[in-house]
Amino acid sequence: MDSGELVSALRTLPALQVRADGPELQVAVPAIADTVRLHPDSVLRARQIFSPRGDPALELVVRQDEELRPLIVLNDDVVFAPVDPAAQLDSVIPVRIANAPPLVAYTEMERDAVGAARAMDGPMVDVDAVSATLVLHRCFIVGAMRFGLRPVRAAAWWQHLAAKLGDDFCLGRFRPDREWDGLVAEAGGVRLLQPAPPPARDLRAEIDAMTIADLTALEPVMTVARADEEFIASWRRWVPIPPRRFRELMSAGLPDARFEVSLYPDGGCAVDLRLAPAGTLHALLGLRFSFPERRASLDEIRLTDQARGTGLFQRLMFNAEELSRELGMTSLSLLATGLGSYALARYGGYPRDPELRRSGTLSGEAPDPPGSAATRRTPPAQRSPESP
Repeated sequence: MDSGELVSALRTLPALQVRADGPELQVAVPAIADTVRLHPDSVLRARQIFSPRGDPALELVVRQDEELRPLIVLNDDVVFAPVDPAAQLDSVIPVRIANAPPLVAYTEMERDAVGAARAMDGPMVDVDAVSATLVLHRCFIVGAMRFGLRPVRAAAWWQHLAAKLGDDFCLGRFRPDREWDGLVAEAGGVRLLQPAPPPARDLRAEIDAMTIADLTALEPVMTVARADEEFIASWRRWVPIPPRRFRELMSAGLPDARFEVSLYPDGGCAVDLRLAPAGTLHALLGLRFSFPERRASLDEIRLTDQARGTGLFQRLMFNAEELSRELGMTSLSLLATGLGSYALARYGGYPRDPELRRSGTLSGEAPDPPGSAATRRTPPAQRSPESP
């Protein structure tokens, strides 16, 4: 891409600080205190997209070492592909991490590094899983380094975990890498402070103590079809989260959302959401749950022309999936509705660029290598909204 064209595209994200340094563009992301470094002639395309939670983002297609790689930049985060474990491990037996994500956000990388270090503090440690986690986190960090990022905090936590694991690491040796050694040396000066865990809340006790007054206090954002003792009894029987949390999940990022909840003694539940800021209709959503079958169905999302292309669709989909997950649903069915609606598909599908999607070179998409005799799994990390 032309340098000026790339700068213009990056400046659609106002929180970024873009400056030229010779032939290189440095893109500072203050929210993560790090900087992406790009050579414009290596960037083939830039496309404005939205993250799953509806935030504006810019997807870049970058050519490196004859491969096309995705880089997604947000106002407060950067998303990239981790490197292949085979590039990090000097092992005769190919090792694949079965649930390695194809893309990871910088903020996820740091958060998960802290979580992995905490896992070593428990009374029982799955050394095999922690070893795989150590490899995966190194793949994350090196993936970030390919774009000039210097994730010293994540590297410091990686070093902390590696030291705790010590000789119990069971996946062989890491390949020599001077750039990695330099980052780890830099990370040695980072003071590690574990964030305090959030205070535990007894959700069951909160549900058992709920009253009709608690339900009416959630209005006007959330109303219930019949705020009576029968509704409360059904909630206590079927719903694993208190109404307060239900409202938080359904209305997250949607300050003008208003929705009604119907809940039946047989475990059926309906959510009908309306979004009409200043009285102007933008969106309608219909969501249904079957608690006995642990199944959710998204009947429709209708957006007006005014609301299309704003990221609202992605945010509604994100909230529907997050709520379904916390309610314990095992599936979410999506239906195509009538004229004027979207034919729904799961909000995934990143990167968006067709050439990147066809390449199949992202981590987690390639088939098992021939003769692979070892598959390592790490505990699945909870996905954060920062990740597309």
